[in-house]
Amino acid sequence: MKPIKFGTDGWRAIIGDDFIPENIGAVIQAYADLYPTLPRAGEPIYVGYDRRDQSPESAKLVAQVLVANHIPVVLSEQFCPTPAVSWMVKEHKAAAGIMVTASHNPPNWNGIKFKESYGGAASPAFTDPIEAQIAKNQAAGKKFKTAPLEGSKLFKTFNPHQEYVQQLGRMVDLEKIRASGVKVLHDPMYGAGVDFLPDLLSNQVSQIHTAHDTKFGGIHPEPIRPYVDEAMKVMAKGGNDVCVITDGDADRIGALDENGNYITTHIIYALLLLNAIERKKMQGNVIKSITTTQVIDRICQKYHRELQVTPVGFKHISPALNVPNKMVGGEESGGIAFPLHVCERDGLLCSLMIAELMATTGKTMSQLVTDVQERFGPVAYKRIDLKLDHDKMAIAKERLAKGGVTELCGQKVKKLTTIDGYHYLRGDDSWLMIRPSGTEPLLRTYAEARSLEECDALLQEAQKIIGIV
Repeated sequence: MKPIKFGTDGWRAIIGDDFIPENIGAVIQAYADLYPTLPRAGEPIYVGYDRRDQSPESAKLVAQVLVANHIPVVLSEQFCPTPAVSWMVKEHKAAAGIMVTASHNPPNWNGIKFKESYGGAASPAFTDPIEAQIAKNQAAGKKFKTAPLEGSKLFKTFNPHQEYVQQLGRMVDLEKIRASGVKVLHDPMYGAGVDFLPDLLSNQVSQIHTAHDTKFGGIHPEPIRPYVDEAMKVMAKGGNDVCVITDGDADRIGALDENGNYITTHIIYALLLLNAIERKKMQGNVIKSITTTQVIDRICQKYHRELQVTPVGFKHISPALNVPNKMVGGEESGGIAFPLHVCERDGLLCSLMIAELMATTGKTMSQLVTDVQERFGPVAYKRIDLKLDHDKMAIAKERLAKGGVTELCGQKVKKLTTIDGYHYLRGDDSWLMIRPSGTEPLLRTYAEARSLEECDALLQEAQKIIGIV
């Protein structure tokens, strides 16, 4: 059996290969063994699942293993967004949460995310002991055990369309959105965000890609191009003011303007950050992952907000948010969290906040994007993921570790940050980042500059640095 390892957010594996009942049971049994050490041991575990293949069955297995270990469980009555589980954990002071999902990964993947007692993504301090316990149990030949759920006093269910939806409504001014008449197209990408926005905004929201399709219509449920191209075509036909896009488990946000133009997740974070500071008058400091736009830095400088930079993954951002005087945390991939709600990403909340921003300002999405670019840009961003075999990956890591990169495209490197890969910042605030993925066999390369042409040049430099060109 391959070692079970946790990545940037939980454990993910290919269905039928490593994502099998034997491994799922091993993960949950190890967690159950550690349950007595949790700060809120004795309280229930909230369990949810998305719309992927094997998700409902796996969530039931999770619950059966927990009940067999005398741990109380509250299981979602149907598929639900990851942030619904996170919020229920926080609201009900539960011991933890478990979500069966592979988030934005391809359809043949599934996985498990753990949520700590405050609702945030599990930190390495939380998951490392689980990894160690799995290995310990395997070495001792200890198998997982299950128990029936029906009739058990330890087993309850929750409806994700009730308390969680009410909480979303409390976080924004629904009456203002309704009065504005803003028309929202929601693309849940066949994922777990289906039908949640209409709960709150009724016929102001139309949806596409709502079918229960475990193949996700042949796309990856990630709110980036080319997977959002169909939504772009729908928007280009007119009739909607904005398109909001949520990933497979609805914790990430993407968006298109009224003309169908793609808005980078960096700009979405900047818009929501400015809205929180300038209109909602929220107090507190800001967190971003290392691969997130320098626009966030410039906004924080203007408004004298302290900015903390973390490695990639909400397993680093969530714990950093769970301290006093933190307002918002965000990452390059569209995950944005407001601790006032929960210290975890919520694509549906961010969707509502975008609609509220439009209603408050009376501006179109394209006008809002232009405003940000004029005030804190111009800025363009691009990412290329490089699939490398084992040998080429080893060579790339060796070349990166040797260092010596003092110039990129004729401009000096002002600062090198190595908290998660290699982040080269130039004097004009443009940057290049090279890092191995935490969940897939990829070397990720990122660039931000004043134009896409400059981004392309920087990404070419990345391939030279690692020895591909």
